[in-house]
Amino acid sequence: MTPEVKGLHHFTAIAGDPTENAKFYVNTLGLRMVKKTVNHDAPEMYHLFYGDREGSPGTSVTFFPGMAQQKGKPGAGMITELGLRIPENSVDYWKDRLEDEGLDFENEKWHGKETLSFEDPDGLSLRLIPEDTEDYTPWPDSTVPEENQIRGMHHVTVQAHSSEDLEKVLDIMDLEEIKGLEDTYYEAEDGSGVEIIETSEHGRMGRGSVHHTAFKAAESEQELEKWRDQLQRIGLQPSPVISRKYFSSIYCRMPTGVLFEFSTMGPGYTADESVEELGTNFVLPEELQDRREEILENLPEFREEEINQ
Repeated sequence: MTPEVKGLHHFTAIAGDPTENAKFYVNTLGLRMVKKTVNHDAPEMYHLFYGDREGSPGTSVTFFPGMAQQKGKPGAGMITELGLRIPENSVDYWKDRLEDEGLDFENEKWHGKETLSFEDPDGLSLRLIPEDTEDYTPWPDSTVPEENQIRGMHHVTVQAHSSEDLEKVLDIMDLEEIKGLEDTYYEAEDGSGVEIIETSEHGRMGRGSVHHTAFKAAESEQELEKWRDQLQRIGLQPSPVISRKYFSSIYCRMPTGVLFEFSTMGPGYTADESVEELGTNFVLPEELQDRREEILENLPEFREEEINQ
């Protein structure tokens, strides 16, 4: 029996300048930098992770700064929006905060809720949705008061020429379709979900585009193997199980073109740093340790003194 997907695990997008990326997600949105490393498959670029105090699964948004120079274009085959939870009574706080930061935003209804939509410095679409959850750990040193802090991921929006093939996969993942909404929406056990919008537009990857999104799919690599078997049975081509040090994953390109990752829940970001130290060290996987000096010399400038720590 294949394990159930419990919800969104993390999210990885393409950014431009690492300093501006970190300033926005740490200084402006109040998230904690929980891991500073490199793209394991392309160590000439940073991989920056943000989240709650512990980088709990479901709160972690991550970026590859410098992966692309051209700006991305939303369209079919792409994930085009990241929804983030805020407390139910925090919309007014975030209106004021976004105004104070000089950000343009839309205050609009989305699935019956008052939300705030805006873009990050690279054009990634973000939406703040008031919805309480206890699946996060507050960060005392955040620039945002604890009672207003972002509570993790709410949803991702997928654009597709046709939603039918992706819906079949979401059904297998045990996500529940929520009826009566303007667009197709599937929800997981933890309340996070996937929205599907049909479009005739063609997308293009670049800065501000989403590389992939990951789901809380397993407790062990053995359970991930069950996912590989299930995905293969429906004609998809998942990757082998890959250890990413903080979790293990399989990757699979969906029929719509988006890349989904199925991840284990642990061991988590404390595999090489204590909770207190998270994000303060430059860490590398064991296979890259002997190249540490070379890697550091080739990474782009990152002005960490400008980041709230």
